[in-house]
Amino acid sequence: MTMQERIFDRAASNLVIDCIVLRKRERAILCDLSQSGCRLELFDGAAQLGATIIFELDDRLAFAGQVVWTRGVEAGVQFTRPLPAKVMSALEM
Repeated sequence: MTMQERIFDRAASNLVIDCIVLRKRERAILCDLSQSGCRLELFDGAAQLGATIIFELDDRLAFAGQVVWTRGVEAGVQFTRPLPAKVMSALEM
């Protein structure tokens, strides 16, 4: 999905979040975020194109997406479905 195809505006962020990438627990910085996707920077290396990432906010709140581009330790993620308001609120967006 290109920038011109985005449905939702992205907001800048510097939130550190837990995620699971290729069955491995990772930490990442959400660099920007919208209801449909995000750009993140992984602490421990690069994500693979097409990989599924599961983001965990707490024991009851998680969401997933697929890596659609990579550039070094940064990755663009398109969420499986648009994030609901409660997730956006939990992310303080």
